[in-house]
Amino acid sequence: MRDAALLERLQRRDQDALNELTERYRSYVCTVLSNMLSGVGAWADVEELCSDVFLALWQHADELRAGSLKPWLGTVARNRAKSWLRVRRELPMDLDELELPDDGPSLEDEAGRKELAAAVRRAVDSLRPKDREIFLRYYFYLQPMEAIAAELGLAPASVRSRLSRGRALLRKKLEKEVRP
Repeated sequence: MRDAALLERLQRRDQDALNELTERYRSYVCTVLSNMLSGVGAWADVEELCSDVFLALWQHADELRAGSLKPWLGTVARNRAKSWLRVRRELPMDLDELELPDDGPSLEDEAGRKELAAAVRRAVDSLRPKDREIFLRYYFYLQPMEAIAAELGLAPASVRSRLSRGRALLRKKLEKEVRP
């Protein structure tokens, strides 16, 4: 399949298109990243940056035009590698000189955040399967309502009302769980 057709499918939020594009351009992106890092990072760093590039492709698919995909991927890969190198070069070489900031979250804050995240997950899991799928597609995968409606065979108004009911149910469940 040609890039233009895959890009069109990607713009409709087809995950299979992203998988095909990743398979097609993964070695190219990894080569660009590897050349930019020139032995500074481990292969795991190259793979992580490669994943970041394809995540950016998913997030910015609507901005791309046919014929610009490969140059765009190369540019994003180079920019990610430059940012990665910039961060690594700012770290002190002597770990004894490394100062830890005091303004980070406390252990209590972190525990509270994890507890809230678990409560949200339980509340989302308690939704009916179709409502949960709609909720996750919209809020987690950032899929547009129209695309969700088309893929699930629903009217956009139905998706909108299911999201509204889902938010109300989650609010109720979280208020009970988080505020005893």
